[in-house]
Parts: sequence; structure tokens; C-alpha cells
Amino acid sequence: MKKLKVGIIGCGRIGSLLEEDPLRGKPCTHAGGFTSVPSVRLVAGCDIEPLRLRQFGKRWGVDRLYADHREMLKRESLDVVCIATWTHLHGKMVLDSVRSGVKGIFCEKPLAADITEARKIVKICAQNKTPLIVNHERRWDPYYQKARDLIRAGKIGEVRTILGNALSWTPAKLPIKLNGGGALFHDGTHLTDLLLYFGGSIDWVSGHEVRPHGKKHIEETASAMIRFKSGALGFIEGGGARNYFNFELDIQGSMGRILIGNGGRELYITRKSGRFTGFEELKQAPFPEPKRLQSPFTGGAKDMVRCIRTGQDSISSGWDGLQALKVIFSVYKSAQLNGKRIRLR
Repeated sequence: MKKLKVGIIGCGRIGSLLEEDPLRGKPCTHAGGFTSVPSVRLVAGCDIEPLRLRQFGKRWGVDRLYADHREMLKRESLDVVCIATWTHLHGKMVLDSVRSGVKGIFCEKPLAADITEARKIVKICAQNKTPLIVNHERRWDPYYQKARDLIRAGKIGEVRTILGNALSWTPAKLPIKLNGGGALFHDGTHLTDLLLYFGGSIDWVSGHEVRPHGKKHIEETASAMIRFKSGALGFIEGGGARNYFNFELDIQGSMGRILIGNGGRELYITRKSGRFTGFEELKQAPFPEPKRLQSPFTGGAKDMVRCIRTGQDSISSGWDGLQALKVIFSVYKSAQLNGKRIRLR
């Protein structure tokens, strides 16, 4: 079968450069992910920074290099476009890619810098039957998939509470117009996506935020209480002005608990207490190993191929990316209304 031709717009950190990080599992970039799949061929790259573009070409053996994505789309007969640029540029680049006739689009998260543009992107891709995948890469992580399998199999009973955090350092004074939001927006989009992945649809959110530079600039911290349609509760925090980075979810069920994040994963199951007569407590159990381990970036690239070849939806579709954004912007809206409950539609 003919290989799908891929072009990458944005040859920076997530596009290519993080492959040089000796501590990260490989592949850990879009270029690395697509080149790890035999049915795909990386043929072109685009970046506005000449040195970075040359480094990309040398690293991946690509000689079709462009400073303007429109020129790349015009000259190359691409099957897949991967967009790894600043968030506020996603919308135009997705629409230009659809118009060029590509078969699929793989877009970095968050999907767009505002909810109106995100809706437009998803609608136009659907109208043109162009698969749109959003890089919430943990959906392709075998351990997160295993955690979801455990939940669906009833291993921890019914989900009652999900606590999540994406904690990081104090951000610079940055305008919302270009950046969309702070930690809850950029790293927290993974968090809100996983809330939906593990907990299902959300009924309402009640938010709180800290914006030291005012409403026209991104937040330092955003947090929220969340009510799922299942009746479960959620509590999330993004930012927090920490001197460290931490990403973690604590999924508590009626019969057990799963902790999963960048620090690893743990499973706890209800057992008879050895300390209190008539009580049961949580005892740690082995977290089952997935049958097959692979990089989420390889998984995402394979998912793109599958969507194009079968016409099926991605497990991290544009629609899914839109739902994650709806949660974030609802948290912001609620916080600016002193915590008023905002219902998601």
C-alpha cells in the first residue's frame, strides 16, 4: 500500500527538537512519531526560523523545507499535515490545510485560542470529511488506556471522585489574545481531556482563578469543582505558582482507587482492614502491565493512518479537543462570575 506523505508545520520543541532530550522516552515529537510508522513518509517541513528549519531537515533527512506553510501546501501533494505551532495560529493553518485537499490533519493542543474558532475548525473539517486529530497524547498512552480499561471493567467500582492537577511555575505577563490562557489552558487541556476520558460528560463547573495582571492577561492559577453527569465529582487545579512541575490524576471509586500521572501509576483495591474491626481499607495491588508498550506519538501517528484508511473517528478527535476547551473556558467564565455554576452544553 502506498505510503502517506506527511508535512510538519512548526519544527520547534514538540515538532522535532525534544528528540534531543536524553531523559525522554522516544519518540517524543511529531516528527519522531510519524517517522516511526512504516506506512508513513515524512517529506516536508515548515518553520519561520531558518536555523531551526535546517536542523529539522538534517535530523530527519527532509530536503523540502519551507518558511511559509501556504507555499508548502501549494507545492507538496501531502496526505497529512501536522500542525505544531503557537495555538493562535492553529485555526488558519487547519483551514488552509483543508482547502489544500489533505486527507488528514494532526493538530497540537489546545485546538484553538478561543472557543468560537475551535467550533469553526471542527465544523469545517467535518463538512469536508477531513479527519482532525488533537494531540492529547495520553489517550494513546498504554498505561492510561489500561487505567480506563480497569475502570470500565469495574475494578474500582463506580467512579465517585476525580482529582487532577497540572502544577507549574509562575507564568510571565502574557496577553490572553495571543495565548488563550495560562497553565489550565496549555498543560491543563490534557487534564480536562482526561476528566472526560475517565469520567464522561460534565454537567457543570464552578471555577476560581488568580490573575495578578488583570483579566486581559493569562491566569497564574485556575481551579474548579466539577459535577459529572454520572453524579461523580471532580476537583482540578492548573498552575499554582509551584517551584516544580506535576501532572497527576487521582480517580477514586466505590471499591478502589487509581493514581496516574507523570510520576507513574498505582492501583488500590478495597480489602478487609487489619487495623480496625468491621472496616475495610484500600490496599495497594499491582498495576497491570499493558500487553504492548509504544510511544503515544507513535500511537497518534498510527491513529491518523487508521482514520484515513478506514474513515473511522480518532480516539482523540477534533470534537474531543473541543470538549476539553469548553471545560476550560467554562472554568474561566465561572471564576469571573465569582464561582457561579456554568452548565456545559
